[in-house]
Parts: sequence; C-alpha cells; structure tokens
Amino acid sequence: MSGETENALEIQGLTVAAASSGKVLVDNLSFSLRYGGITALVGESGCGKTMTAAAIMGLLPAGTVKRAGSISIGGTDTASLSAEAYRQMRNTAVSVVMQNPMSAFDPVLTIDTHFWETLASHGFKNRRRAREQAAESLSQAGFPDPKTILDLYPFQMSGGMLQRVMLAVALFSRPALVIADEATTDLDVVSQAKILDLLREHCKDRAMLLITHDFSVAKYLAQEIILMKNGALVERQEAGGFFTSPQSGYAKQLLACHQSLYTSRFKKMLAVIKDHERGAHEPA
Repeated sequence: MSGETENALEIQGLTVAAASSGKVLVDNLSFSLRYGGITALVGESGCGKTMTAAAIMGLLPAGTVKRAGSISIGGTDTASLSAEAYRQMRNTAVSVVMQNPMSAFDPVLTIDTHFWETLASHGFKNRRRAREQAAESLSQAGFPDPKTILDLYPFQMSGGMLQRVMLAVALFSRPALVIADEATTDLDVVSQAKILDLLREHCKDRAMLLITHDFSVAKYLAQEIILMKNGALVERQEAGGFFTSPQSGYAKQLLACHQSLYTSRFKKMLAVIKDHERGAHEPA
C-alpha cells in the first residue's frame, strides 16, 4: 500500500468554528490513524464528531470555517491541494460511509447509475467494465444477485440493503482511509451486525475512523477509542483499557449510563454475527 511509512491520517490542532458567531465546534483536536487499525471517535451528539469528519473530507457545511490546524491524508497535507485535487482524493484516497442512506441516494437513479457517476467523476470511461466492477463490489458486500441490485432504485430497497450498497460504493476504489459516520444508526440488530462485519473484513489493511455514539459498536470494531466532549478530546486509549479502566470522569459517567445498553446490544450482535458466519442468515 502506498504511504506505508506514513500515518493514514494525521490531524494537528484542528479548530472549526461557526463563521458568524465564532462558536468553536472542534477545539484544537489532534490525533493520528495508522494503517490496519480501527479507531472509534465517540461522544454525545453534538460533540463535534461529524464536524471532524466533514473537515477531513474537505466538506465543511456552509456557515462553518476551519480556523486553525492541519489535516494530512496518507502523508499529503490537504491544505496544499486545489479544490479539484481534493475532490479527486475523495472516494480514491479517502471515502465515507454515512448515516441515513436514503438521503445519500437520488431516488430517480438506479444503483448502477450511482456507481457509474462516482466512477465517471474520477475519469473512468468504460461503462460496461464499470458495471462489472460494481457487481463485484456488491457481491463482496453480501448481495447474492448483484446484477439485480444494480437495476433497482433506492426506494425499492430496505435501509439495511442501502447501507450495504453505500459501503460497496465507498470501498469500490479501495481507499486507504475509510470514515464510517454513524453507519449503523437506525438499523435493526441483524442489519447492523452484517454492516459491522463487512466493515471489519474490508478494512483489515486500511485505516478506519469509526464515528459513533454507540459503545457496543465501538467495543466490537475498534482497537482504539477517542472520546470527545464539546469539540475537544477528553480521552484517548486502547479500546480494552477504555472499557475496563476509563481515565476521565466523563468517560466513567458515560460508560455507567450506557453499561446495560451497550452490553446487551454487544451480546446480540455477537450472536447474530456467529449465526451469519455459520450460514444461518442469508443476506437480505
């Protein structure tokens, strides 16, 4: 993999604020991600997790601005990139799997067209080959009849199916860095388990930033936990230590509040995944 000697992601002193009020949304945030590892960025809703992801992707929403800090992806300082170069980096060097797939797909375009538009935007010209590669990617995402899926419209699919399609699109070009932003929120336990298993399998040799407020998801997938509060880093620790010996008072409070929830969900997911591995569940 290119960039073997570099971190997949390096963030130093990132500060994002509201342009009008100056309110700080991400406060002097610094961390790095290595290849072959999954880091979970956790915290309450509104703590700055998704804003951090938007900054990494170069897609900060209107009304927000990066006040300070640097972001390097695979050793490339994103501040040195033109708008077009940054766009080319998205879905090639870095890709994102978002929450709520219904809002990520155009309802009047087939899944095949969504794949094609993604590829065409990066210079791919062979439509037939694109369809073949899209079918292969969907197959890897767990669809037994991917060519049928390609001809469907988003409204003809369930949320779990669309989430797997989004995963297939995001991983299609084998980006070295994958950002999964609340990728399993609002899914039932069975669909959630399938998505998590696919993420874990396909990110073995890549870096993944898992953004979630669900401790069961973080506990299952991540090797490292970064906890945010009010836009700032509160605690960073190996996952095993975080769940057994949290260092900050805030982490202890959150874990105490979510103990029964994440433990029960974690057990349910493990049971579903084990059944799936034995072939007890066919892909939806």
